[in-house]
Amino acid sequence: MNKEFTLSFIFITLFTNNIYAYNANNDCENLLKNGDNKKAIIAAKELTNKYDAYFCSAKANYRIKNYTIAINEFDESNKYAELPVDQLYSYLYKGITERDAGDIKTSTSTFTKGLDTAALGNSKYMQMEHRFLYQLGKNALVAKDGLNAVDYFGKSLATSSNDDERGNSFEGLSTAYFISNKLDSAIEFGVKASTTYQRTGKLGEYADMQINLSNYESAQENYTRALRIITSLENFAKKNGGSYYEAKALITKSKILSKKGDKEKSEDILNKGKALAKSIGANDLLN
Repeated sequence: MNKEFTLSFIFITLFTNNIYAYNANNDCENLLKNGDNKKAIIAAKELTNKYDAYFCSAKANYRIKNYTIAINEFDESNKYAELPVDQLYSYLYKGITERDAGDIKTSTSTFTKGLDTAALGNSKYMQMEHRFLYQLGKNALVAKDGLNAVDYFGKSLATSSNDDERGNSFEGLSTAYFISNKLDSAIEFGVKASTTYQRTGKLGEYADMQINLSNYESAQENYTRALRIITSLENFAKKNGGSYYEAKALITKSKILSKKGDKEKSEDILNKGKALAKSIGANDLLN
């Protein structure tokens, strides 16, 4: 249930005004869609378009954690970009790969270069500016740099063009304020993120944000609010058949009760949460 914003979950936008030249229906891409990463790498070698070949192969190598190869291939794809937006996607994906490889400094440099390149197109590449700003915010979170994270996510919010982007930026701001120990602001933007996710039907993101909000309230020793939020999520998950989040809510509730000092009730709730998690094979919750 990892919700990290990685290449595996980025969807390529095909703009109706043809500002994106990449062929998202090539043989390599079709194999990627089926999860055949190794076959995709082989298929990429047969593509005549050099950008398509390197870009798709890089994504496939990323997915099997061949980060060094993927980074080099994103660099190569950049050399063959026919349009500016193709070049921007190469920067974007390369920066994400560098971050996942643990090189935050280089990743930040790549995202910054991409942002500067996108800015040259004025408002034409505003959506790409948003994506680079958002990723720079994610890098700042990894570096525990709350100040810069707030700045980047604030700018990503200002460049958001839809509720999906706004929801992500709200969540980023909430987390940035939390690591900056500004809990009131963390809660404020957490509520905005949660409301936006619920409105757009992103129920997994909504549930995770509700869990964060309950933890933020617990950190301020507002146990009544924390328990109300997490109990509401527990009931919501149960009503909508979300056993994973029902179990996660129970385990979170147990921690809040323990912190409150209600050890006996906490242990009982924890056992229920673990039993449910075990029954659905949610080993990440058991760990």
